[in-house]
Amino acid sequence: MRPDRAEGNRFIAAWPDVVFRRLAPRLKPVMLRHGMVLANGGPAVEHVYFPDRGMISLVKTMHDGRTVEVGIVGAEGMAGIGAVLGMRVSSLEAMVQVDGYGQRLETAALQAEIDKSHALKALTMRYLAYRVTQLAQTAACNRLHTLRQRCCRWLLTADDNVQATTFTLTHEFLALMMGVNRPSVSLVAAGLQRRGMIRYRRAAITIIDRPALERAACECYVSLKQEADRVYQP
Repeated sequence: MRPDRAEGNRFIAAWPDVVFRRLAPRLKPVMLRHGMVLANGGPAVEHVYFPDRGMISLVKTMHDGRTVEVGIVGAEGMAGIGAVLGMRVSSLEAMVQVDGYGQRLETAALQAEIDKSHALKALTMRYLAYRVTQLAQTAACNRLHTLRQRCCRWLLTADDNVQATTFTLTHEFLALMMGVNRPSVSLVAAGLQRRGMIRYRRAAITIIDRPALERAACECYVSLKQEADRVYQP
């Protein structure tokens, strides 16, 4: 779990060499466990998180307690960009949805390097632009695409970030993220299983036919992958 520029988190891999040399000793390995809350939608956190494997959901909670996932952080980026850019309060909750591991860094340390490095500041601004695009794409997806398409997109994204064909996820948690009731998610999962795309047993989901999932997913999966690539190919 030591920082590695060739593998793992893409944001860290894109740091200028001088920035990496200064910050690498301050990166702390962290296990990302399902259900772990990294930010609770309140005061800005003191650390930012860079997943190498696993997936963090950005969740909006309404006054009546209902929740919906509005974004995902995986190996393409970091959780806590608002705090890095000076936001004192976060309107979103950051919650680990799929187990993994990554690196943690003090928010102040990254802020200081952004002030010193024009290249790092430009990288951070490109990533912020990607996150805004992700929010907009997610809003459109939630409004215009079917639950089946959205679930397929989500499973593909999880497969990319976990880099394992099997991962643990309950119907209850996925329904919470999708903003729907559990029976709706169960019906979709059962349909995907009947079609041989996935296998679902005791909260363990196994991707069986990824090409079929790609055909069944909405356009948002490819669109967001392309947007993430643009962050690192300016």
